Amino acid sequence: MKQAHVKATVEKVKDFSLVNPLDEKGPRKDGTSTVNVSYEYDHDILETKEELDRKFSFEALLNLANQRVKQTANAKARQAAVSPYELPDNAPVAVRDRMIKDMVSQGIPEEVAIAQIDALLASVRATV
Repeated sequence: MKQAHVKATVEKVKDFSLVNPLDEKGPRKDGTSTVNVSYEYDHDILETKEELDRKFSFEALLNLANQRVKQTANAKARQAAVSPYELPDNAPVAVRDRMIKDMVSQGIPEEVAIAQIDALLASVRATV
């Protein structure tokens, strides 16, 4: 059995932390700012049937497999049910959202991206 060490980050967590970390009952931040939270964890990587058998019972594996089958069927049926209500990729709102996401992915703050895209779209509409 191998061990794996993973480093991960949760991005854009709303910050409601304590204003003063030493005062557990003190005021908290208002959540208007966001932080990136890094964390690490270790986990086993099972490599053989014997390791799998030691870690999980047959009943546990059967239950896990049945849950996976059910979740897959549910996801497929849910997607089919909601797809008629989804926004088409070429809808103006969808295009606007992608433009904003693209700007944010290039390091532009979301508020700035929203203002820039809205101004651009307004100027184009004004000329049409």
